[in-house]
Amino acid sequence: MYDLSMQGKGKMEKLKVGICGYGGLGRVHVGSMMAMDDVEIVAVCDNNPERLESKEVKINIEHNGPVFDIRNCRTYLDFRKMLKKEKLDAVVTALPTDIHAKYAVMAMNEGIHVFSEKPMALNSRECDKMIKARDENKVQLQIGQCLRFWPEYEMLEKAVSEKTYGPLKSLTMTRIGGYSTWAEWFNDGKLSGGAILDLHLHDVDWAQHALGMPKAICAAGVVGRSGAVDDVTALWQYDGFVVTIRGSWMYQTFSMSFQAFFENAAMDFGVHPDTALRVNVRGDKGFRKVDLPSNENGYSREMRYFLDSVRGKVKNTVCTAESTKESVGLVMLENKSIARQKWISI
Repeated sequence: MYDLSMQGKGKMEKLKVGICGYGGLGRVHVGSMMAMDDVEIVAVCDNNPERLESKEVKINIEHNGPVFDIRNCRTYLDFRKMLKKEKLDAVVTALPTDIHAKYAVMAMNEGIHVFSEKPMALNSRECDKMIKARDENKVQLQIGQCLRFWPEYEMLEKAVSEKTYGPLKSLTMTRIGGYSTWAEWFNDGKLSGGAILDLHLHDVDWAQHALGMPKAICAAGVVGRSGAVDDVTALWQYDGFVVTIRGSWMYQTFSMSFQAFFENAAMDFGVHPDTALRVNVRGDKGFRKVDLPSNENGYSREMRYFLDSVRGKVKNTVCTAESTKESVGLVMLENKSIARQKWISI
């Protein structure tokens, strides 16, 4: 569990942050930071001039801060120009996956801390470039693997690690949605990696973060509209328990859920119509809701953690670049298992 309730508190000089990529997730991160009093968004970069001229910001995640008005900051079409002209402490990049490494390295080479959206990159080689730039420039690099900070998933992680209900026996994680209608690059597997890397990766990342590396994996999948695997079912074998991870872009409505079976209880999230986190302990009459550690979503919590690591208030042990690289590697192994139709030992 990561108690961020007291982080970012107190009067201090504001961190100057630039945004690169002012689409859906870029605006989500803007919304998160607008609720924080120790950060100032001073510049926004996007290659679409219409986005930079928009006076109305539509953010699809609720936040408690004031509405962001892009007219109050400087705008750029050229990322290099923004890095050179602005005195930035950090940048938040929300870009197509195939250029994650390029833009992150560019910023880190200017001595600027980087929060880069998931997945870390298309492959492990690109991830290594990012880690090298971080080390050479002595800056912070955090990838937007938000499930590590999502309250419901934090409670599941706690139940597993503390054996609150006994040992974990089985876990099923599901994340499904439709093809993108808001940004066409998602639907090109050469740019996004397909649903297996863009969507399914969320649960892959949480599983390896919270449960460790599996002993072996087996996956089956279907190549879809993107030209990459857009529907996947993976089976991960651990000592004493098994994890099934399901992901697809071949659905019309987004949903995420999990069902965890422990020795003495069952826990689920997103399964019941009200989507609340619930637990049914052996001997109980039925499921009851579980109180959450925070009413903030994972986007706000991961951004708070990143900014506090930039300030040196916390050491990033929750979402290291090395760990997020492992998640990309596991997806690559799942792709290999799909192609070979075989189990792969790790």
